[in-house]
Amino acid sequence: MNYHSYTVEDFLADPFFQQWLLTRDDESNAFWQSWIDQNPDKQLIIQEAISIATHIDFSKKWTATERVNIWTNIHQSIDHPPTTAVVPMRFTSRKVWLTAASVLFVLGITVILLRQNQMIQTGTSYGEIKKISLSDGSIITLNSNSRLRYSNQFLNEKEREIWIDGEAFFEVKKRIVNGRKIPFIVHANKLSIQVLGTEFNVTNRRGAVNVALQHGSVKVVDINNNKNAVLLNPGEVATQSVTKTEIQKQNTDLEQYISWKDKVIVFRKKSLQELSEMMMDLYNIKVMIDNPALEAETFTGSFPTDSSQVLFEKLEMMYPLTIIKTGNEYHIK
Repeated sequence: MNYHSYTVEDFLADPFFQQWLLTRDDESNAFWQSWIDQNPDKQLIIQEAISIATHIDFSKKWTATERVNIWTNIHQSIDHPPTTAVVPMRFTSRKVWLTAASVLFVLGITVILLRQNQMIQTGTSYGEIKKISLSDGSIITLNSNSRLRYSNQFLNEKEREIWIDGEAFFEVKKRIVNGRKIPFIVHANKLSIQVLGTEFNVTNRRGAVNVALQHGSVKVVDINNNKNAVLLNPGEVATQSVTKTEIQKQNTDLEQYISWKDKVIVFRKKSLQELSEMMMDLYNIKVMIDNPALEAETFTGSFPTDSSQVLFEKLEMMYPLTIIKTGNEYHIK
């Protein structure tokens, strides 16, 4: 999730931010403190969001119509958890906006309170990789700046469902109960990835989803159009984006999709623009391409996940580029 472009109202409407204000658990504390330290220019916005949240008048008397609308939205959120980012609302009057922001936060917190015994959420900060062992024996490796959630009754559900925002590698164990195979389903934006027992990588960033299969087989389905679906074999990748909604399937070099879990980033023929986006997504490092002619140039190489500086050293060594670091920004000329 790229929080750098968030406004106060965006933070108040964000479930992960709400969860932090509500629970203040070690994991969310570590994530947000790290994010604030890395984004000092956002500190005032965060403080304002916290101030609004902590000064909400919970004794407000809602009208009958308002109560019905709020509870309808709450139950819809519980029954149909969102798989895409919340669309920020804009208001011309600050008084109206503050009231609406308060309602958004109260609504979000109420949903969390009603669902916190139902869902488990976990995430990683920039530069962090985490392994998660599920109760069915499956293992998820969560990449930097990523989040996932699943039911705390995961083992007892008719379907094993995971929601991913960011990137993760899945090692799924087959599960059979009373002769019935229990499906394992990963939700990423508008895609549903259906598996029984397999190993695959899912990337869900910037409105685009990639599913790369290492072992087994998976079916990738558009939740809005069941006919828009593909069956993947090992060594294939399925992609969907905002501009290309039809799911595309092709053979691929898997290393560039899964090497990160072994703490190495491998890239093949990536443009500087793509590398710039990757550094922002994984490390919150802003890369400015001062020479537009370089944006389309492609590069191939690798660097360790715990030393992003190596990427810039290699680029400068292997290609006719000049790279200047200013604060948390790198300028490529």
